[in-house]
Amino acid sequence: MRPQERTGTMNEMKRGIAALLVAGVALLGPRTAPGQGKEPIIDASGLSRDEKLNLLKTRQAELELEKAKAEMERAKLELEDTRSLFEEGIETINKLRKAEQTHKEAEIRHSQAKIQLEQTRLEFLKNATLIRVLDAQIFRGDAGDVMASIELQNDSDINKARVIMTREEEGARISDEELADLLKVNNIIVTLWGSAQPSSSQEDFSRSQTRAIIGDPFQRIVAELKSGENVKLDFRLLKREVEHVAVQIEYLETSKEYDVFLKKEALEDLPTIVSAQYDQHGDLGSTIKYNLQLERLGRTDQSFSLRVLNFPEEIRFAFVDPKTEAKMTTLKFSSEETIRMMDFEVRIPEKLGRDLIDKSIAFYIVVAQQKEMEKIHDLRKKYGDQEVPAEEIAKIQGNVAELVLIPKGVGKLDLLVGNLFKEALQGEGVVLKFSALNSGTFVVNRIRPKMNLPLDWEGEIAPEEAESLEPDQKILFTADIRPPEDVVVGEYTITVETEGHSGVELIDAKEKDFTVRVVASGNITGTMALVALLVALVLGIAVASVKIARR
Repeated sequence: MRPQERTGTMNEMKRGIAALLVAGVALLGPRTAPGQGKEPIIDASGLSRDEKLNLLKTRQAELELEKAKAEMERAKLELEDTRSLFEEGIETINKLRKAEQTHKEAEIRHSQAKIQLEQTRLEFLKNATLIRVLDAQIFRGDAGDVMASIELQNDSDINKARVIMTREEEGARISDEELADLLKVNNIIVTLWGSAQPSSSQEDFSRSQTRAIIGDPFQRIVAELKSGENVKLDFRLLKREVEHVAVQIEYLETSKEYDVFLKKEALEDLPTIVSAQYDQHGDLGSTIKYNLQLERLGRTDQSFSLRVLNFPEEIRFAFVDPKTEAKMTTLKFSSEETIRMMDFEVRIPEKLGRDLIDKSIAFYIVVAQQKEMEKIHDLRKKYGDQEVPAEEIAKIQGNVAELVLIPKGVGKLDLLVGNLFKEALQGEGVVLKFSALNSGTFVVNRIRPKMNLPLDWEGEIAPEEAESLEPDQKILFTADIRPPEDVVVGEYTITVETEGHSGVELIDAKEKDFTVRVVASGNITGTMALVALLVALVLGIAVASVKIARR
C-alpha cells in the first residue's frame, strides 16, 4: 500500500473512533451504577424547580467534561499515529508538531472543564448550606450589663448536597463524611442591629439611617461551624431597652438577616439597682437625691420591696417616684414595664452630731422579694445600733447598691459688736472692741481680722490672728486706732472684717462699720465748765429750798 493511501485510511479510522465517542456521550442518560440497568443512582424527586435547574446545570458541566475528555483521547490517538508515521518517514516534522499542539490544547480544555464542573458544584452547594438562628435570649452579665445570647446552627441539607456533589465515575458515591466536610462553614460574621432613636434635629432622616449596631463587640466571627453543630455568641447590648434585634449573618459571600425577639430570663430574676451617683456631699439643712434605676428582665408581673441598711437614724430619707412625687417602698414590674426610676431623697438636719459631720457614711439600698424582708428585719434586730456587716448583707437574696453620704459641716463667722459709735478728741486715739463667733458646725482655722482706715489713720488689731475657733466659740479682738494730729473735726467710718479657713474654703464674716466722731478739745472744756455750773446751780437751789422749808 502506498504511503498516501495508508495515511488516508488511518485518518478515516480516527474520525470513526471520535464519532463513536461523541455519540456515546450524547446518548448518556441518567447515570447508573454498574449492574443496576437504567435505574438512576440520584433520586431527584422532591427537589424544587431551582434545585432541579441546578442539577441540570451540573450535569451539563459533566457532559462538557466528558466531551473534553473524548477530544483529548482523540487528539492523543492522532498524536500517536502521526509520531509513528513520522518515525517511518511518511509524515513531516510540521505535521507532528501540529498534532502535539492539538493534543496539548485538548488536555488544557479537559482540565478547564474539570475546574468548571467543580466550580458549578460548589456554587450550587450554597443552596444546601444554611446557617440559622436557633435561639436568642436576653440576660444580665456578671458585671450588671444587659447581654444578648445568640445561638446559631449549621442546618445544611446533606441530601441536597448529595444530589449536587455525587460523583459517579465508575458508579462511586461521595461519602457522608466528605459531604459533611464540604458543608462546614468558615469565617461566619455575626452582627446585631437595632433601631436608634433619632433626636429632634434628625427627624427628617430616613428610616435606614436610624439603624445602628447595638452589640458589643460590633462583630463576632465564628472561625468554623460544622454541619449539624451549634455555637452560642454573647453580645453586650449598647442599648438596654431592647426587645428584638436583627441578627445579620455573613458567610460564603452571602448575607442573611433574621429579626428575632429576645427571650427574657427565668421567673426568679431579680431587679438590678444602679445609682447615677455613688457618693454625695450635703450641707447641713439641705436635701439631696440619689437617682436610682431599677431594671428587671423577668416576664411575669411581680412586686419587690426597697430597704436601707446602715443608715444613721438622725437623718431622714424617703423613696420618691419622680413622676408622681409619691413616697413608696414597694415597686411593681410587668413584662411591659421592666425599668423603673426612683429617687432616694435624703434630708440632712441643720443640727447633727459631730461624729457624723464630714464623715463618709456608707450605706446599702436593698431590693428584694417580700419574703426577704423578714430576714432584713432580723439582721437589724441582731446588730442593733451597730452596722450590719457586708458579709451578712451579701447573703440576702436580692440586689444591693452601695452608696456613700458625706454630711458637710459649715464653717461660718459672725462679727459681734456692742457699740458701733465712738467719740474722740482731736489728737487722741480710740479703742474699738469686737468679737468673732464661729456660728457654723465646723472648725474655722487661721482667723485674721482686718480693718479699712481713713487716709493717714493708723492702727493695729490684737491678736493679729487666731489659730482656730471651734463651733459656738468666739474670740475678742481689740483695735487701737490713732487719728493724725491735724485730723479735721467730723465723723469717720472704719470698716472691720474677718476671714478664716475651713479646709480649702475661705470663710468671710459680714463686715461691720464703726462711726468715730472727732471733736475739738476746746469745745470739750467749755462744755464741761457749763455742765459744772449747771450742777452747782441745781445744788444751790436745792440747798436753799431745804432751808426755807425748815423755817
